[in-house]
Amino acid sequence: MANLSLFLSVAEPSGFWITIIKAFENVTNNYVLAVIFLTVVIKLLWTPIDMFNRRNQQKMSAVQAKMQPELDIINKKYAKDPVTLKQKQNEVYKKYNSKSMGSCFIMLLIMALNLTIFFTLFSGLNTMGAYKISESYDSIKYTYANCLNVTKHYIDNNSTEIFKNYENIKYKIDLETNEIVLYNGENEIDRYEYKKDFSYTTEEEIDGEIKTVTKSTNFYLNNLLDEFNNIILSEETIEGSEETLKLTLKDAVTESSASLIAKQYELNKESFLWIENIWISDSPFNQSIVSYNSYVSQIGSSNVEEGEETIYNAFMPTLQANKSRTNGYFILPILCILASILTIFISSKSGKNKNTQTKQNKWLLIILPLIFGIFALFYNSVFAIYMLIGQIVTAITIPLQNLILNAINKNKEKKEDQKIEIDYTRKF
Repeated sequence: MANLSLFLSVAEPSGFWITIIKAFENVTNNYVLAVIFLTVVIKLLWTPIDMFNRRNQQKMSAVQAKMQPELDIINKKYAKDPVTLKQKQNEVYKKYNSKSMGSCFIMLLIMALNLTIFFTLFSGLNTMGAYKISESYDSIKYTYANCLNVTKHYIDNNSTEIFKNYENIKYKIDLETNEIVLYNGENEIDRYEYKKDFSYTTEEEIDGEIKTVTKSTNFYLNNLLDEFNNIILSEETIEGSEETLKLTLKDAVTESSASLIAKQYELNKESFLWIENIWISDSPFNQSIVSYNSYVSQIGSSNVEEGEETIYNAFMPTLQANKSRTNGYFILPILCILASILTIFISSKSGKNKNTQTKQNKWLLIILPLIFGIFALFYNSVFAIYMLIGQIVTAITIPLQNLILNAINKNKEKKEDQKIEIDYTRKF
């Protein structure tokens, strides 16, 4: 078939992270596994930096521990003399400033890098989500459009009689010849080129002049839908009512093409474990096949052509009724929150100055899990999986970091003890 990417509503995204994820996807053949592997690699490469940052935090805590007794004495001694108190406090801060300022700068730099990775990946996966949703929809849309087109080709040369029994009508795609094939039962009755572009040029009078105008694919399809909707195949009066049940050619094509459209949907669907659509959040309030309004919200209104809603509603409700499922159960948001709490808890209970760290990190136990939960709840499941795996890897590597840092601290203390012994010997 023709290259669909040329006609997608949303252009395929590119960039640093997308390129790397694609490389992993080529190996795993699964986008979620690619993101998982990328997350593990990022976190493992980040571990030495994180450990360096933790080491700086320990140094800052040590400086604070040395500075605090002096501040306590000054606070007590000059409690009734605010001017002198402020002066003495500044002297203490100045005394330790050179040691603490360097560590603070390093912490801020590492934090900035961490946030850059987080938000650039978030942006990349969000853009990829819009592209994937558009790609899936457009693939189904053009399948339906070709079913309409081959039907148009057939009825231009034949009657619509066979469509009254639309249960016998089938559509198939011949990949070898790049054609859409129309069947009545097992008998092939027509075939036509499988197209991805239904735009055409025509001449119209504009401001008193004849000009060549290009009509879009959507314009052609909407005209075709109107034409088919006006072709009534059968009409029955509802018993006891003045209303009638009409079967139009549009209805017949929609029903008879449903199996082919469902097949195309399955070919493009990206699911993972309990999540039906990885490009939508894990929530029981979301369906794996989105409504038109949700579709517009996902890909952006600027990427939606005029007349798209009519085309969408011509075949998607049937697909939704047959294939749409609940997209999740809040499992990923809950796991992201729990993993974040666990990581903070492990971090606060490790290393030296545990009590001080616990007090300093109490607010993190509320804010960070809440942030992770919100991102997992309102954005696509792929990014939620990235956050979850990242927190799990961090929780696993923290004990390893502590072992290394404890070994470094013990070695440093041992050298300081030896230095004190040597200095003590020299004095005598």
